[in-house]
Amino acid sequence: MERELAVFVDRTSWPTPPDLPAFPSTFTAGAQSFDLNIPALLLTIGYLTTPSHASGVSLSEFWAWVRYLHAIAPDPDLRLTPAFFELDAHQKTILSDDFGMGAPICWLMDRLQLGPIADGRYFIDRVAASVGATAAKPKKRGPGKSPDFVARDTNGIWHIIECKGTQTGNAYREAQLGGLGPPPTGAVAQKRTIIFPAGYAGQRLACGLQIGVQGGAHASSLRIIDPPGKDKFVVGEDEMVHADDAIIRAVSARSLRLAGFGASSSAMSAPAGATPGSRPTSGRFERLRRETVTEKQARAAEELKNRRDRVAFTADKQRYLGRAIDFDLPAPITVGRRVIRSVQVRYGVGVDFLGQLSNHPLVDEPIQEVVGDETQAVKERTTTDAGSFSARMRIGEAFVSEIKLRG
Repeated sequence: MERELAVFVDRTSWPTPPDLPAFPSTFTAGAQSFDLNIPALLLTIGYLTTPSHASGVSLSEFWAWVRYLHAIAPDPDLRLTPAFFELDAHQKTILSDDFGMGAPICWLMDRLQLGPIADGRYFIDRVAASVGATAAKPKKRGPGKSPDFVARDTNGIWHIIECKGTQTGNAYREAQLGGLGPPPTGAVAQKRTIIFPAGYAGQRLACGLQIGVQGGAHASSLRIIDPPGKDKFVVGEDEMVHADDAIIRAVSARSLRLAGFGASSSAMSAPAGATPGSRPTSGRFERLRRETVTEKQARAAEELKNRRDRVAFTADKQRYLGRAIDFDLPAPITVGRRVIRSVQVRYGVGVDFLGQLSNHPLVDEPIQEVVGDETQAVKERTTTDAGSFSARMRIGEAFVSEIKLRG
C-alpha cells in the first residue's frame, strides 16, 4: 500500500561552502518522487505523536491506525478522501500536523541514517534540568516554540527537525516555513531554538507538507529547506553526556509506553520528580519531590518484575515483550484487489533491555552510565520495513512496532 509523494529539496537554502551544515550527500537537490508506504507512515505517526512524558491514556497510541487508514484516497499519489478533506478546522489541523510529521520523518530516516528521535521540548527540559540550567519554557506555537524533533544519527551527529503540514495550499505552506525576517517567522524561527557544539551539529531542517485531495488539481508535496539562523538554547561540549541521556530517555520512555509499561516509562522520562525538569529543591517541596521519586521507582520496579506477564513475540529472531492488539476496522478498506477488514498491531521492548532496567534502579544519573551497554541498542538506527499489507518499525533491538492489514 504505497502512494507517490512529490518532494522538493531547496538546495539554495543551505549555506555556501565552506560554511556548515553542508548539503547532505544523500540528498538530491530539486524535484523528485518518493514512494511512501502507508502502513509505515501510520506506524511513524503513532510513534512520533506518543509523548515521551505523559500520564494516563494517550489516544496517540491508537489514533493513526484506527482513524487515518480511511483518510487515504485510492489514487496512485498521496491524497485525502473528500470526507477527511472536509473535516472541521480543528480536526483538519490535527490531521495536517500528524501527516506533516510522519511523512518527512519517513523520508529522512534512511537519508540521514537517523537513530533515536526525541521531542524537542522534552529534550530542552531534560538537558536543562541535568546541567542545572534555566531554560525559558518553550511556547506551544510561534517563534518561541521548541523544534518538533531532535535526532541523533548513527555517526553521533545531531539534527534539528521542524515539521509543518497543511491542506490549505502552497502559499500557506510557505508562510508556515517562514522567513528570516526580522523578526524570523514560522519553522525558520522554531528550528533555531537549540544549538550543538562544533563536531556534533548536523542538519537544521524545516519540512513542509502540502496535502492534496482526491479529485483536486494538485497532489501532496513535501518541501525541505535549511535556512540559517541564530540559536537560543546552547548545549556545551562538556554537556553532551546529558544530551545523550535526554535522547535515550525520550526514546526509551516512548517505547516503554507503547509496549504497555506505563510506570517504567514515567520513571524513565522524569526520574527526578513529577516532570522532566524536576530537580532537588528544599523544604516541603523537596520532601514531596522525594516522595514522588520513591513512589515512581516502586511502581516501575513492580512492573518490570512482572514483565513476563506481557505478550511475548519474536521479530527478526529478536525477543520482545509488550502487547498485541487486534481490532476490526469501522468500515472495510480496499487495498489493490484485497478487502481489509481488520488490523493487528504489536509493540514490544527487547527482552535484554527490559532485563537490564530491572537490575538497576531508575535513578537520575545519565541512563547510559546506569544501564550500560544495553542503551547502545537505543542509539542504533530507526528503520522501517514495509510490504503491501504490513510494516515494521525498529530501533536497533530495543523496540519494535508492527502493523498488519488483514482481510
